[in-house]
Amino acid sequence: MDEDWISITEAAARLTQSGDKVDRSTLSRYLKQHAEALPLREDGKSNKVDYIALVEHRSGNIRIRSTPAGTLFSSVAIPAPASGNVHTRNKTQADGSARKALAEAELKEMDLAKRRGELTTVDEVDQAGRDAVALMQSAFERAIEPEAATLSLKFGWDERTVRLALKGFAKLGLATFNEQVTKQLEALKRQAEGGELVQQE
Repeated sequence: MDEDWISITEAAARLTQSGDKVDRSTLSRYLKQHAEALPLREDGKSNKVDYIALVEHRSGNIRIRSTPAGTLFSSVAIPAPASGNVHTRNKTQADGSARKALAEAELKEMDLAKRRGELTTVDEVDQAGRDAVALMQSAFERAIEPEAATLSLKFGWDERTVRLALKGFAKLGLATFNEQVTKQLEALKRQAEGGELVQQE
């Protein structure tokens, strides 16, 4: 239906409102990458996109991390796929071509980022995390003695007991921090797969 065809700007605004946060330029690139599955319709000097097809396509290709339950499809009704092998085969071929185009675009972006020096190896990130934990541990250890003396004088507590309590607190906090950092580093290594590169923030 013609009312399903809207401008790219309006489509970006609707997607963002429904929890799929995307700006116009990013959506425009997405539409170019998936041109076979999501053809545009010229309307004067601008282009329009079938919003229902766009929502359906992005739901199968984009992971939306923090979408409130029921908001993504609350304002649109997705039609059931038409029956027939021809439709299914064409849709599968279009999706395959779209995935290939997206993968090629991502590889080009990684290559460009690498040449600009915007990538760093996972091993470097790993070592930096371990160095940070060691520095934090050293800082805690240096702070315990004077802090124990200060608390002992201020509150009249036994300095040895305060020192033991602070050491226990520091040890527990560092162990928790170290566990979380290690999990994130392991996740980065898994995501890096072949290239072992991550993009710097």
